[in-house]
Amino acid sequence: MLRNFRAAVDDWDEVCSALGAWEAQHLAADDPGEAMEQHRNWVSELLSWGKLMQRTTDQPEFPDRALAARVNARLRHLEDKLALWHGEMTAAEQDRILHAAFP
Repeated sequence: MLRNFRAAVDDWDEVCSALGAWEAQHLAADDPGEAMEQHRNWVSELLSWGKLMQRTTDQPEFPDRALAARVNARLRHLEDKLALWHGEMTAAEQDRILHAAFP
């Protein structure tokens, strides 16, 4: 059973990895339009699957700590993507970041 679970994590992780190339192609465009909503839906769905896997890997008796760490790292990465592409930021926060990056 653990072998099948590892395969499911591998499949999920592969889809998560492929998202980066899609983001570069569609979200970095001048007008990402509908791609932004599609991205939010995909990331939300991948987060849901990841949290399901995390409930398994967080159990004390789960034998593969490296796999558990991989699931946790990917979840943090997906949460960062959601915040990066879809997070709301006030105008003051935007100005502060721009002035810090480009003094």
